[in-house]
Amino acid sequence: MLRGDAEAKDVAQEVFIRLWQHRELVEDHQSLTAWLYRTSTRLVIDRARRRAFGRESLGHLQAVLEGRAEADSESLLASREQLQGVLSACPAAELEAAILNRVDRLSHPEVAEVLGVSERTVRRLLARFDDHVRLLKESA
Repeated sequence: MLRGDAEAKDVAQEVFIRLWQHRELVEDHQSLTAWLYRTSTRLVIDRARRRAFGRESLGHLQAVLEGRAEADSESLLASREQLQGVLSACPAAELEAAILNRVDRLSHPEVAEVLGVSERTVRRLLARFDDHVRLLKESA
């Protein structure tokens, strides 16, 4: 999702700085994993939103996000790059749920745990995200 190794390293460093600063919030391995996913995803989204992205073709992205595309490393990389075009159009909660579920392949219960919401809310967020992607594809 980021434009290069240097930026990814910056985000990773920021995640672990925040982990150190908030270490009292992490009580066990399970909450650590959820905290790391949530924090890193939010930092990447925030950083990407600060940049201006042009709209790219969303066909493959839509297929990945709807679970219809292959999940090999090249398609995942392409999907992450195309997500940059969607960042400004979708609320952060929807985008987080989509990244965790459709790109990182977390299950609904896992996404719910990471985001601290119910599975029903995850399903709702993903449905709204799908609606946004369809609208973007139609307008592209």
